[in-house]
Amino acid sequence: MSNVEVIVPVAFFAMIFGIIVLVTYYRNKRMERTALIASGRDASIFKEEEKKTRINSLKYGIFLIGIAIGFIVGDSLALGGVMTEGVSYISMVLLFGGFALLVFYLLARKMGKETDKIGSVNE
Repeated sequence: MSNVEVIVPVAFFAMIFGIIVLVTYYRNKRMERTALIASGRDASIFKEEEKKTRINSLKYGIFLIGIAIGFIVGDSLALGGVMTEGVSYISMVLLFGGFALLVFYLLARKMGKETDKIGSVNE
């Protein structure tokens, strides 16, 4: 039995499961919003979720770029004979992944300070 014969059914069931999870998630989210609006409450809580989504996208984007740079540097170190292949890949991916998270932290902190300044000016 080849790998393709196993991968296709597993991928099919994973796709069906993912669709069910997404449909359930968005249906519940819509029902929560409708209930908040019907009870007369403020639905601004969902705007905070959108801000978190943007900041998470930034974090994962910077992190994945750092990992990619780690792979490139690790490959060049392995090809140059500076380090063995396994050590160079693992160490550089971890190093640049951590560096990317540090860069994200500094950017997020700077963005938070700018948001606080804008908020205090508007008050």
